[in-house]
Amino acid sequence: MDYGFSNEKQSKVAIISSKSSFSVMGIQKKLQESGIEGVPVRPSIFQIEEAIEESEPIIYYLDDEIYTPSGEDFLNEMRKLCLEQERLLILVGEEAEYEKATEIIPKSAIVGWFNRPVDMDALLETLEKALGGEIKPARQRHILIVDDDATYMRMLHEWMKDRYQITMLDAGTKAIHWLMDNSQNVDLILLDCEMPSMDGPTVFRMLKEDPGSRNIPVMFLTGKSDRDMVIRAVGLGPEDYILKSIDKKELMDKLEDFFGRLKTMEDSDQEEVSDGKTGVVF
Repeated sequence: MDYGFSNEKQSKVAIISSKSSFSVMGIQKKLQESGIEGVPVRPSIFQIEEAIEESEPIIYYLDDEIYTPSGEDFLNEMRKLCLEQERLLILVGEEAEYEKATEIIPKSAIVGWFNRPVDMDALLETLEKALGGEIKPARQRHILIVDDDATYMRMLHEWMKDRYQITMLDAGTKAIHWLMDNSQNVDLILLDCEMPSMDGPTVFRMLKEDPGSRNIPVMFLTGKSDRDMVIRAVGLGPEDYILKSIDKKELMDKLEDFFGRLKTMEDSDQEEVSDGKTGVVF
């Protein structure tokens, strides 16, 4: 399959590896044959920023270094780089290495993962889409939490602050007024079912009646696990519901799964727009 790139300026891809290896050199050689310059770098944000432009992808070749304190520090730096600068990241590694890396870097921030030995045709296809703008980089998602329990909101903020932008409001009326000016910047609302003055279901209905906020996904927060409350919440048609007894890992997995599906839909919409512009029919 021909993956030659005809850009006047040769495209670049940073290849991060903590050590030299024949596998990394093999990837670099295949990229070169396809018209892409693979620039090898050590696990260093400075080296990455010196090697490529912000719009150019990064291949991170995982190895046992990620299990060390310095490796975990670099994974945290990569998480910030991907979310704050919206970089395109591709991981290469065994399943266990991938799972370790995604404990720190959100799966929704990764545009591709390839097990070893690497399927180069699939890797080149992903790079072609990334360089052609068909795959959009992840951005830091913005979650609005609406709950009258300040202690619970602070706990959620502490759990999520490293991965997401968080706004907290302690009343439904405040949320409705705040969203009048900020609805375009919110990706998900976590809404408490039971609040004084205006409860969650009332707020939900008002949000869905307003054109500016009706398309924002909502997940209900409920402190009750009884069947009637769950049925009532689900019956209103939210994206999901979350029991307040949920632990951190389960919550983060639920959010990661949701934003992963959201990004897939966004990429699909972008691909349809691109196909429409170029007249390509599949």
